[in-house]
Amino acid sequence: MSCGAILGFVMLASHIFEQCAVVYGGTLTWYAAMGVEYLVAMVVYVWMLYRFTKSYSLEVMEQQADVKMFSFGRGFGFVSSVSMLAGVIVGLGRYILHNIIIGHTEYTQTMIASLQSILKANPETASMMGTYNQMFAQMAAQPEPTILQTLFSTVWGYAIWGILVGLVVAAIVKVEPKLFSNSNNEE
Repeated sequence: MSCGAILGFVMLASHIFEQCAVVYGGTLTWYAAMGVEYLVAMVVYVWMLYRFTKSYSLEVMEQQADVKMFSFGRGFGFVSSVSMLAGVIVGLGRYILHNIIIGHTEYTQTMIASLQSILKANPETASMMGTYNQMFAQMAAQPEPTILQTLFSTVWGYAIWGILVGLVVAAIVKVEPKLFSNSNNEE
């Protein structure tokens, strides 16, 4: 499934940018850039799933001899499987980035420091810093996730998105069979 691999690498590049914006940027400007990039990545994700499903439907319909059709279920299954394969690629990349390249402890500490600097810049959150500090202590105490935990959580997220997007894309791309044509209905 080359479609899933392509989508996976595009989404992995998006994830790497977002994590670098948090870990190495850590300012409100970087968070804003990350938000814009996230919206663009979601549009690209949906667009790529649509394009891949559309070309797959045309390929399937070319192989059919008589009645040309592409069912909702076939489109939905295609979108879901492509999205889950993309989730596997993103999950592996996420594990390598967070736990091997950056390191779990370094990643967690940098994430906490980045969030603390953003929260301290906002005067309304100063009264809530005690609550946030408890949350940060819990984040710091979390053990390093295994590769299977990382893969499962990422694939699960992409499966949910694949199902939601798949419902819409499959409904758009489906082609009902044309049982009656104008040439057969002449009187």
